[in-house]
Amino acid sequence: MALYFGINLGNDENIMNQEDRTLNIEQNPEYESQVNIRTKIVEILTRVETRQAYSDKLLDRELKEFEEVDRRFITEVVNGVLRWRERLDWYIRQLYLGEYENLIPDVKNNLRSSVYQLTYLDKIPSYAVLFEAVEIAKEKYNQKTANLVNAILRNFLRQQKKLDLLEKELDILDKIALKFSHPKWLVQRWIEYWGIDEVSRLCESNNQRPRLSVRLNEAAVDREAFFKSLDENNVGYQVHPDFTNFVWIDNFQEFRKLDFLIKGWVTVQDISTGLPVLIMDPQPGELVLDMCTAPGGKASHIVEKMRGEGMFLALDRHLSRVRLTRENLRRLGNSGFFVVMADSNHLPTARLFDRILIDAPCSGLGVLNKRVDLKWKRTEQDIINMKNVQLSLLESAAKALRVNGVIVYATCTIELEENDRVIEQFLSRHPEFELQSLIDVVPAQYLDGKYFVRTFPHKHRMDGSFAAKLVKKSD
Repeated sequence: MALYFGINLGNDENIMNQEDRTLNIEQNPEYESQVNIRTKIVEILTRVETRQAYSDKLLDRELKEFEEVDRRFITEVVNGVLRWRERLDWYIRQLYLGEYENLIPDVKNNLRSSVYQLTYLDKIPSYAVLFEAVEIAKEKYNQKTANLVNAILRNFLRQQKKLDLLEKELDILDKIALKFSHPKWLVQRWIEYWGIDEVSRLCESNNQRPRLSVRLNEAAVDREAFFKSLDENNVGYQVHPDFTNFVWIDNFQEFRKLDFLIKGWVTVQDISTGLPVLIMDPQPGELVLDMCTAPGGKASHIVEKMRGEGMFLALDRHLSRVRLTRENLRRLGNSGFFVVMADSNHLPTARLFDRILIDAPCSGLGVLNKRVDLKWKRTEQDIINMKNVQLSLLESAAKALRVNGVIVYATCTIELEENDRVIEQFLSRHPEFELQSLIDVVPAQYLDGKYFVRTFPHKHRMDGSFAAKLVKKSD
């Protein structure tokens, strides 16, 4: 139930006209020029919510017309709202008289982005946030909507301490979902697996801004020149202690200004994505298949290890993703590869392969600190549906693998149904396959038992992921 803290939002105009020097929203050209930036924020958030668009792709496409400083601001607010949406919605629900779910999406996202700025961005004056929010509402709708937006935001500023006290009265499940801004169904699901303390740390990690990493292309990079250039340009970095071909980069904006990506010395890649290739162990001269290749990070890693000898076939169902993979492989100076648009359930060749990688489509619930909108798009039914897709790919791979060949199954999710359960079901149908121990291949802290790579962002400073290695012992 919403608590309104003694105000009647039906009389918004009286509230808007109250004298409040701190929150004066009279016309000011300095703030008027910023309205189009906030309008773009609201537009992107609404498209993510109502059209199932993905925020990262929208930001890449929509921000080219803006200056660099404005692009950074828009990106910060969009990602911040999506990261903290559950918490922002809870605040607004307490202050809105009516069914919040029925509020117009544009108005809702105007309020969300404003409350985010008021809560998390301390360098922006409150009166600036209010002025711009009211102007957007007035321009897009009418004065009545502007009055409503103004009233809610003013009351939020006045009632923050009371809201904090109200939060403390929630039950434990609601409190965790609200504190860490995750869907309640997902928090409940994870608590059943790992318990309250572990899930709290996981959710907290999901809300942290990601620290990006690059993989060094060891076939091309001059390591000494690479690290010397980082030092000379004051770009902070840290080499991973267990996987020294991966390097964390502190300031990725500055890193991009250097020419390492153009030279093909590095590829942007999370450390977790190197583990499937490590356990796959592709060798020069082999026939290797990547069934779900885009955007090509693992593919380039495989080809690098094959040293241009043998044949590497990479498949994807979408032409745009095929082109992206080709570009990445060529940029890194790779050779001996074929990237083909095809459905991996219907392989375009009858050849048998030595090694097959299935980087399976999945719910993506291990990468929520990078894919900030994903937790609001996923449902429990999605997890069930993914399992069928994943098993189908394993069945296809089994037919295309020679005896003594290897399948590596990998995901970027932490869901047991998409990981352990998929492997268990596949093995129950295929006694000719067996799991291979990874104890001598991967450091113990990244393993769950002998057979499964399992990583979590709060434990391993990398994306949540899973991988297993299957060997075909007979036909």
